[in-house]
Amino acid sequence: MDSKIIHAACIRTTVTVIAIWVAIIKQERNRIYIPREPRINTIAQREFYIDNILNRGDRHCVEQIRMKPVVLYRLCDVLTSRDLLRST
Repeated sequence: MDSKIIHAACIRTTVTVIAIWVAIIKQERNRIYIPREPRINTIAQREFYIDNILNRGDRHCVEQIRMKPVVLYRLCDVLTSRDLLRST
């Protein structure tokens, strides 16, 4: 009698797992994917962003990157001198 109960429980568990996987697959197929747009002029955008952070004042810089511009420049110098960062 116990083996019949265990067998039935195993079958119910298997059916439940299969049903969950079917639901996940259906959900993934119905997901709307937003295509990524190509990035144009990323170097200029990056330079503008960094300049904006560094040149708006110490307080703004600390709010954005958690350090003053002077400290960031020193960090860049240290990393560059140890060949951990290339100057671009």
